[in-house]
Amino acid sequence: MKAANVLLLAALAAITTAAGATPSATDEARAEAAQRNAAAARAAALVPSEPKGSQVVRISDTDSARSAAGQANARQAHDKHLAEVMRAGAGTRPAPIKVTDTDSARAAAGQQIREQALLSEFAQYEQTQAQGPARQTVR
Repeated sequence: MKAANVLLLAALAAITTAAGATPSATDEARAEAAQRNAAAARAAALVPSEPKGSQVVRISDTDSARSAAGQANARQAHDKHLAEVMRAGAGTRPAPIKVTDTDSARAAAGQQIREQALLSEFAQYEQTQAQGPARQTVR
């Protein structure tokens, strides 16, 4: 499951990079997209929470440093993904990719698939929130 999420995040990064490289995008459209993204980021801002029972991590060797860095990276990745899910649920959509060839068609299809996946995750998130805190579990 985690490997699928990592692959999904890698695909998102490639699609996002390809979407920003369209030569037909104007400065005006980029500015509008940046404003929409900034507004969505403010609306979906998450307050990072400390896990229960967390302790101060003492780094005394390379292994403990790697472990602490891995935990911090995992938390940041989770917070970023949850913010993307909230943005999708709020109706914020990325600028559509203009299809001019097979590569841009693939990028546009990937963008649609990613958007559908985020909306599906948002629906699951809403169901979890509706069930209440007693039914929520961490996997």
